[in-house]
Amino acid sequence: GMNKLTGTLSGSMFQEASNLVYLYLNANDLGGTLDDFAQTEGLPSLKKLRLEYNSFSGTIPKLEFPSLELFYAYNNSLLTSGLDNLSSSIALKKLKLSNCSLAEELPTTLGSLTSLEVLHLNGNQLTGTVPSEFQQLTELEELRLDANDLSGAVPFEVCNLRNSQLSTFVSDCGGEWSGVACSCCTECGT
Repeated sequence: GMNKLTGTLSGSMFQEASNLVYLYLNANDLGGTLDDFAQTEGLPSLKKLRLEYNSFSGTIPKLEFPSLELFYAYNNSLLTSGLDNLSSSIALKKLKLSNCSLAEELPTTLGSLTSLEVLHLNGNQLTGTVPSEFQQLTELEELRLDANDLSGAVPFEVCNLRNSQLSTFVSDCGGEWSGVACSCCTECGT
């Protein structure tokens, strides 16, 4: 990361990189969509993909990387949707998409990412409620949903995660105008 790279990511750049495990392109000036790159079939070993602090735009595509455990794309203010496309990335352990412009309903399908340990979706424009399907995220240690447009009560089943691994849970539950009722949050954003 931090090489002042510019341009877009193309899948053809990585066709012969079958042994690539870590790809850190964070803090550059890369832009465009991630569609072509996400379809790269030559990265079966890719475990960590860091694209934070760039200028990627559009929808987060389905990532065709079967070994992917870490995906960071936070601070890409032009990424607007596509959380649902990540539900097939079942090896994911760490997912950070904070401070993008994700303006969609928080998808229930993220509950299928049962290996997740860290989920940061704060600083977006996500709507809806905290899905009860999140109760399946039994390995979760950190959940950040603050600074969004969520509403409703956090389901009891999700609060039960605090009895296992979940040590950090931040939501918009503080202040007069908060939209989330959360009896189990460790911190309340406003």
